[in-house]
Amino acid sequence: MTAAEATIVRARRVLVIANPAAGARRGAPAGEVAARVASRAGCSVTLRPTAQAGDARVFASRAAKDGFDLVVVAGGDGTLNEAANGLAGSGVAMAVAPAGTMNLLARILDLSLDPGKAVAEVIDGYRPYPVRPGTAAGREFLLMAGAGFDAWVLRELLRGVPGKIGFRDYVRGAVRGFFTFPFPRLTIVHDGARTDAHTAIIGRAPLYGGFLRPTPNARLDVPVLEVCAFTGAASRFARVVPRLWSGAHAGCDGVTLVPARRVAIASLTDDMPYHLDGELSGTLPVVVGLSERILVLATPRRNR
Repeated sequence: MTAAEATIVRARRVLVIANPAAGARRGAPAGEVAARVASRAGCSVTLRPTAQAGDARVFASRAAKDGFDLVVVAGGDGTLNEAANGLAGSGVAMAVAPAGTMNLLARILDLSLDPGKAVAEVIDGYRPYPVRPGTAAGREFLLMAGAGFDAWVLRELLRGVPGKIGFRDYVRGAVRGFFTFPFPRLTIVHDGARTDAHTAIIGRAPLYGGFLRPTPNARLDVPVLEVCAFTGAASRFARVVPRLWSGAHAGCDGVTLVPARRVAIASLTDDMPYHLDGELSGTLPVVVGLSERILVLATPRRNR
């Protein structure tokens, strides 16, 4: 047996956590698809749909005690975030069955965006990929934390858009935000250095909001965060935003892009929100860092 072969793990008892409300996918629900693929591979499978916010975390936190050795999450990045908070530190691996709107973690891991194919790639043997999530106010995140413009837009959308927020809603909200966002002064202290800005994105991974790359050097396998902070008025911000598609904003006037392990964000304006992985999580101030709890991701053999 080679060293590479020795790292391959075969799941036996599989918990499928499924968010029925995730995305807008046609055909059979992603959770049912994932469970069927795992069952055909000879695994003992339990399917647990979520009914409300927080269910994925509760189900995942019980996985080790209930004897599961793999948790498949059928949903979007928000559901994955919940499950990761329940699984981190347990040693039970998490696999992704993409069923959300953007599926950023699946894209970062170079997984199939078809939930059945994604599960099929790991169910007969996966390569464990241990990572240290980011953390803020006692909660882990896998992709990013954000304060300022993006969190403000998200909160305004949640207040004004009935039902599920789609990609077009985000685009319209961002455009409107250039005229309604107060461009507050945030104080960002990163590893002892200080930056004043109106918006900060703390990346644990490179992708954001679909195909933007505000933190292009962030990597899940490197235990360092990347801080992307923006200063200036709306006009300067509007000129920089298109460059986020390619990561060409680095070095632009009004942009700070630096690595960090600990980031403290405060605001001189009351009631400024922040988000974790696209979910509103509180108001400033907040301290962002790296979790001490390891999360094991199940990735295809070809990925590592």
